[in-house]
Amino acid sequence: MPCSRCFRQKLTCVTKGDQSSCCGNCVDAKEICDGAGVASYLTRNMKECKKLEKYEQEAEEALEKAMARLAWIRKMKRRLKQQGDELFARGMQSLEDAEDSAAVPAESLAISDVQSLGAVDLTDWASIFADVPSVVDENSSPVSER
Repeated sequence: MPCSRCFRQKLTCVTKGDQSSCCGNCVDAKEICDGAGVASYLTRNMKECKKLEKYEQEAEEALEKAMARLAWIRKMKRRLKQQGDELFARGMQSLEDAEDSAAVPAESLAISDVQSLGAVDLTDWASIFADVPSVVDENSSPVSER
């Protein structure tokens, strides 16, 4: 594998002698040669890349689990809200039914109690016929004209 200097200058990188770790070009130019270290840097780089890929995979799996949990929580929240709305509607309906059924017997009971004490006509006819227009003028009576 060529050293950094030979790679940049597109030179052939050959070590000078068996005991030297420097290439001939760097020795001739009196430069520092990293030819022996390039392979170890590459190995370290590849290990680090694999390590990061593993972390990335673990993070993706954790994200998928978290998204599935979030979807489940939202589903349960919608279900509980729907059940709460139904319970509220049922409760309101039962209150309305109880008010309607309690009002009629209580009124009937009060009228029958008063009638048993001697009162004859307790019906408020003016409130019952308030929406009905008057057919006969109250001031004109056929009996009074004769």
